Amino acid sequence: MNPLKYIKILESELCPCGSGIKYSNCCKNKVVEISQISKKPPDVQVMEMMRRSIKRCCMHPDQAQCKGKIKEAHALQNNKIISMLAGSERHVFMMDAKKRPLLIPIENGELAVIVQISKTSANNATTETCFCDLHDNIVFAAIEKDAPDFDESNEEMKFVYAYKAFIFEYYKQRTAMYIYKECFKKNPVAFKSPLMVGMYRMLQLKMQEFEPVKSHFDKEIMAGTHSSIATYVIKIPEQIKFADYAYIAPDYDLNGNKIKHTVKGIMHRIAVTAFPESTQSYILLSCMETERPVYQQLFDQLKTASVDKIKFYMSMVLPLYSENMVLSSGLWNSWNEETQTAYTFYSNLNGPNAVVYGKCIGMGIRNAAKSKPEFDYSKRGEIDLFS
Repeated sequence: MNPLKYIKILESELCPCGSGIKYSNCCKNKVVEISQISKKPPDVQVMEMMRRSIKRCCMHPDQAQCKGKIKEAHALQNNKIISMLAGSERHVFMMDAKKRPLLIPIENGELAVIVQISKTSANNATTETCFCDLHDNIVFAAIEKDAPDFDESNEEMKFVYAYKAFIFEYYKQRTAMYIYKECFKKNPVAFKSPLMVGMYRMLQLKMQEFEPVKSHFDKEIMAGTHSSIATYVIKIPEQIKFADYAYIAPDYDLNGNKIKHTVKGIMHRIAVTAFPESTQSYILLSCMETERPVYQQLFDQLKTASVDKIKFYMSMVLPLYSENMVLSSGLWNSWNEETQTAYTFYSNLNGPNAVVYGKCIGMGIRNAAKSKPEFDYSKRGEIDLFS
């Protein structure tokens, strides 16, 4: 493997603009007019273009049967989960990448891109343009408006929740790759910087990791089956004030031990869905059966852990690892300004900074597990999702 690929585009590889031509014969020597060059850093350009762009396409495997418009599909059901969190005010709090981010100067004159936690209409919360009318109604029928409450013995429900958490993240990654290519096509000079090449390599790797999972889900959907997905169900005995969907690889288990989720350079993730119901709540952790060995120890720990220990763990992990958290106004407003700022900071972390803070979280979880006398898990930190 050529180590230079992590800091530069190789002449022999296909051009990042998506032309299908080798880079050396495509954008390597492309001349860009000065008027076309933005003064904003390339990573800021990508984020702003993502905010403005709507890439409409149906993610269903049988696209020949698509009918109706590509709609604003909800990753978390509006008529059940979001409405329960929104209440009579009809709004929730979440990171909304569709709104203009803050550009905050930091060291060396660089800009940090911060997506604020903002009040969002229930109708607009967790929406993406990734399914047509027909397939949005068919694929998710088992968990939608007229469906019964969640039944942990229902394999179809568990499959659909796992698929929904995965496919919305897949759509975001595919859209990000499309936008990167469009930006590179317009301004290859700026996008040859080591920072932007690193972003491109990360997108390439994620697509490599996501494609086999999508292929599995596609085959199951086309066959009308719901197999080969392992789901661990956590039941919380009260109505929580947040919801979440994510496709993540947590670095630490309930005792702060490192989870070996990356094998031969490929990261194996779990689909996470957290949602309230009328008298109780659920957190679902799903992975492909072939990946169960990676997370079996975590699943086994969850079987014997107290509800308070699980709440402690989730409050530590979810704000850092997931950018799709949806908070009720009651939960958000129960935090003081310092806690709200800290939550926003954690939610925006990525790259090396996220790794550093992830290690701190791992240490905190590990110290609690090894504490003598036994740690009181009911005493969670300032960012308490279950307050």
